[in-house]
Amino acid sequence: MNRFLIIEDNKLMAEVLAQIIRKCISPKEIIKVSNIASAQKLIIDSSYKIDAIFLDLNIEKPLDGLELLSYIKRTLPDMPVSIITSENETEVVKKVLSHQPTDYLIKPLSVQKVQRSLAKFNRSINTEVID
Repeated sequence: MNRFLIIEDNKLMAEVLAQIIRKCISPKEIIKVSNIASAQKLIIDSSYKIDAIFLDLNIEKPLDGLELLSYIKRTLPDMPVSIITSENETEVVKKVLSHQPTDYLIKPLSVQKVQRSLAKFNRSINTEVID
């Protein structure tokens, strides 16, 4: 995994996540965007060749990350996506998990949580290659 897209409207949180990813692995590139329009543009532009996405559930307004997750699943169905949120209410978690993200990270983020996501990303990619 070389290229990660972080979709997060809080610039400090995006930078913290980027630093944690760098601590876990040595990615070629980490791209950070702070809104849905920029994220969709990058996802459509195949020249970026993104390997995995970390997506804030409440990117611009409550739960609008779900719409973006649905868009990603339609556009790039095999793209590993980890949802990042402070939402831990059962109904919200069920709603998000019904969209089948690769992982669901509850803030505050930690090295262990990000490592778990990275491991799930690798497993999902390896499974796709084997199938």
